[in-house]
Amino acid sequence: MFKNFLKMNAGDFSFYAAITGGLFLLGEVVILCVMAFLKPDTGIFLAGIVLPIVAAFSLFIMSFTNSTVMFDTALRFGRTRRQSLGLVVALLALEGAFVMGLAGLLALAERFLLPGLWAKLAGFEGWKLGLGMPLPEGSQPAQAALLQIEDFVLAWWWYPLLLAAALALGLSFGALIQRFGPKGAWVLWAIWMGLCFGPQLLGQNAYLIGQWSIGLIAGVAVLVAAGLVWAVWSLLHAVVRW
Repeated sequence: MFKNFLKMNAGDFSFYAAITGGLFLLGEVVILCVMAFLKPDTGIFLAGIVLPIVAAFSLFIMSFTNSTVMFDTALRFGRTRRQSLGLVVALLALEGAFVMGLAGLLALAERFLLPGLWAKLAGFEGWKLGLGMPLPEGSQPAQAALLQIEDFVLAWWWYPLLLAAALALGLSFGALIQRFGPKGAWVLWAIWMGLCFGPQLLGQNAYLIGQWSIGLIAGVAVLVAAGLVWAVWSLLHAVVRW
């Protein structure tokens, strides 16, 4: 049953690959052009922070879509609500592992395969990580003319955290639309307005996740968890519009 459901949604994986891989290629082409024509003395690793966030956003979109369209589709094909929800969650978990794994692999590719090419295009003999960090194996000695590369990456634990957050939010918003239809869109609009203007009320640090207080982090976590619990309940008691 899941195999057939997976075949129906095989195009989702192409969507993830196109978004994540396409952004990676575009970013690297831009960096290579900058190195070749402007020849700066510093570079930046960006894939390790940009790609996981983009992957999480694309997963959120598909979670939102699948919890409305594909959930109702499974019900119309004779699946129970519990079976339909299980199929959707299993599909999204597999897609999440795929897109986050792809983001991680591309971030590693940037880190270990491209700096040497950046250095050559910029006219340097080699490269080194900035801020006095140790050199990866195979890089040039410190006394040579080296391209300094600043390291902006998310720690490994951000990947499962972003995956879980994207799935929870996507299912919550999708369940809202599935139950209330167009009326649920007004709730989403209110949430969006809160995200846009809420940080101005909470202070400038609300814009930077790394500077959130423990209370704010706990509050967001509780809201996301509550939304997920409600989404599961709502989908298990869903009314199907034929």
